[in-house]
Amino acid sequence: MQQSALLIPAYKPDDRLPPYVAALKEAGVGKIVIVDDGSGESFQPLFQQIPQDDVTVILSYTPNGGKGHALKTGMQYLLDHCPEQKYIITADSDGQHTVTDVLRMVEALHENDEGLLLGSRDFSRNNKNVPARSRFGNRTTTVVFKLFYGQWVEDTQTGLRGFERGLLPTMVKVRGERYEYEMNMLIDCAQMKIPLRSLPIETVYENNNEGSHFRPFQDSVRIYSVILGSFLKFIGTALISWLVDYGLFVLLNFLLKTFCPGLEVSYQLWLVTITLRIAIAKVVARLVSGVVNYSLNKKLVFEDKGSVSKSGPRYLVVFVLNLLASVILISTLCRLTGISENLLSIPVDIFLFIVNYFVQRAWVFPKKQAQPTETEA
Repeated sequence: MQQSALLIPAYKPDDRLPPYVAALKEAGVGKIVIVDDGSGESFQPLFQQIPQDDVTVILSYTPNGGKGHALKTGMQYLLDHCPEQKYIITADSDGQHTVTDVLRMVEALHENDEGLLLGSRDFSRNNKNVPARSRFGNRTTTVVFKLFYGQWVEDTQTGLRGFERGLLPTMVKVRGERYEYEMNMLIDCAQMKIPLRSLPIETVYENNNEGSHFRPFQDSVRIYSVILGSFLKFIGTALISWLVDYGLFVLLNFLLKTFCPGLEVSYQLWLVTITLRIAIAKVVARLVSGVVNYSLNKKLVFEDKGSVSKSGPRYLVVFVLNLLASVILISTLCRLTGISENLLSIPVDIFLFIVNYFVQRAWVFPKKQAQPTETEA
């Protein structure tokens, strides 16, 4: 237990916090870091009920920065001042996470500290302790997360989380200052191939969770903007690139058809038909739009800070494969259906751009874990 540290973000907590901390301390948690997230002067008497010593420390600042800011403040403190704490646990201050479950998480990490361990509440219909809004919100988020990031997370909104100290640099760099931070943590772990594991915990909602500072509308918007954010930006950059691509393709196709009748040559390879005019128009248009798309995706969508020499060649491979698929599909469908190649270009490119999003996210611009400093190493 002495190797563990418990991090509690607290914003305007109620009188349950001091006895909760006392119980955790008595249970033998190695270090307890409480972050007063700008609660204000009126809450200082409550924080003063928690004695600070070698085990317990309170970090305070103003103004309120949000739960994500509080968590990262505490993590940075642990990174800088507590090198002996090997296992980091985060817990909420509103009474949802029992001392027993905190201790179970510490024990579970001692047995297996791989990845991010999530304290998962029971959101099944059989559990009558869960408010309807919490059950619906969590299940919806779980399904959406699975669709976009490929992992089924039983409780996406749990505040009880644990991980080995080596992940601290990565967690400190996760984006988000409020409730969206915890979702960003899950997304980054999923993209970095960091395992997301579950530990069943007790489901506690006192007074229908009225003590929570979660704002259903505002914070839900933040959370879903995080889940869908990169995809929505990818749609935006893809739309810009497609407009460039489609505009050039239509223009070049018209010019070649009008002034270069000699290019009306088709090549049959098994079931595949390649028309030279269509191929030339598509290749030129795609080359221009590819440069535009790469630049926008690197900077805006995936926020890749690596050099072009790393992501460029991989993007080129995807680009060439996408180009070949586009030419082959449009030419073949045009022959089979008799539909104009200009019209067929729309559904073909929509399909390919969806495939491209997942390929680029996973392979061209992959997220990597933050490396510890020399001091941490």
